[in-house]
Amino acid sequence: MAPLPFLTIAAASLLSYRNAVAIEPRQSSSQYTYVNLAVNTGTSVHRASGVLYGVPDVQGQIPSSFYTGKSAPGGVEIIADVLTSRLLTTCFAVVLRQTRFLEIVSNYETARSYGAQFILKMSDIWGADGTQATTAEWPGDNGSYTEFDRFLAQLVSDVKANSMTAGLKILIWNEPDLGTAFWYPGFTRYLAMWNHAVTYLRTNLPGVPIAGPGFAKPPSTSNSWWTGWLSNIKSSGTAPDIYDWHLEGDISSSVDDLQTTQPVLVSMLESYGLVVGEFIIDEYGTSGEQVPSGAAWWISRLERFNMYGIRGNWASGAQLHDFLAGLLGKTDVNSATGTGYFANGEYNVYHYYATTMTGYRVQTTGSTDRLMDCYAVVDSNTVRILVGGRLTTGTYELVIESISSLGLATSGTITVHTYQFAYAGVYTASPMTDLGTVAHTYTGNTLSFPIYQTSTTTTWAFEFPF
Repeated sequence: MAPLPFLTIAAASLLSYRNAVAIEPRQSSSQYTYVNLAVNTGTSVHRASGVLYGVPDVQGQIPSSFYTGKSAPGGVEIIADVLTSRLLTTCFAVVLRQTRFLEIVSNYETARSYGAQFILKMSDIWGADGTQATTAEWPGDNGSYTEFDRFLAQLVSDVKANSMTAGLKILIWNEPDLGTAFWYPGFTRYLAMWNHAVTYLRTNLPGVPIAGPGFAKPPSTSNSWWTGWLSNIKSSGTAPDIYDWHLEGDISSSVDDLQTTQPVLVSMLESYGLVVGEFIIDEYGTSGEQVPSGAAWWISRLERFNMYGIRGNWASGAQLHDFLAGLLGKTDVNSATGTGYFANGEYNVYHYYATTMTGYRVQTTGSTDRLMDCYAVVDSNTVRILVGGRLTTGTYELVIESISSLGLATSGTITVHTYQFAYAGVYTASPMTDLGTVAHTYTGNTLSFPIYQTSTTTTWAFEFPF
């Protein structure tokens, strides 16, 4: 499964000895991913560590070490969490909403106990979870917002009563553009609901940031939901504090990539005369991408664009609210209250990212085929680089520029330490593997070596001292 990260005979012998992979014929690389050590891009705050659902309703069920091992102290992890249930009738819905909110309080308290931020998906509390009955009531039915106002008043009251304003963000509605799965009444009614909700929350819950639109499709000038919504929030004065959308589509498409969609939204906001504020991808990664290589690729993208991200959650039933959204296994995966947790291979990438990659970030550039990327940090005496392919195979070159910015000579030898992150399945333990060190010669102020991506799931981290 694991590819050889080095070309040298010494590395090949080392990895063969450790049974990492059989030695195969190699091809030269035609794609490059770059690190520029001379360009400081800011302090590392681990923006990609968000969890969607994935947190049990019983506090402490997942040991604290798994939380602190995934996100750095200080509140950089975002947990977006609510419990969904079927909305049947207005009377029953009130009971369900009250039950759901108690569980939300538990998840909020878990998040805040680790300094994490919390996104509350308001539409899930309403009951728009894709399983709602065809007779379900929607905001604005028959021109009336009476029930919706009652719902908003109760939400505001409960948030205040439980002292939940710190670290809280409210997402108005989840994926209203995804057919009728989460929003049935159509686009015009959605805009009216949006305006109504934002106006109410800004008046009655001031200071709590509002996020939206939460669209399933990324921003595009040809998408009428995006263009219509932007026009509406400009004219009605209901722009959110945070712009969020999802990227869980076709990984072969440039549209499903921050490298495309982030600049598109910036341009669209400017064209409508709207302030370019904070961006969040509150669901990122297809189920197939939730492997070590995909995790590292997404981390690299989110860090480059200074955006927080929340991993998508592809579980269902009780598993939806467990396992940190597919990063852990346990002895009985079918037990909602069971314990005995352990880390899978993807968790180990986030653990390394959050606990080891500290210091300041440096400039990186992904490959031109958009399938290989890297994230790099520098602390007081060590450079650390995490590489990740987007479910790809082939030979790529990691190019590390401006070596002299570390106080090193422009040519010489650097000893690189390599760690491998393999994957054996979502509910299977797969520890990080120490592959040892290899000495590389470099010239021209640049160190480079190939990455042999023979597996679509495995990835690596490289470290060297200075």
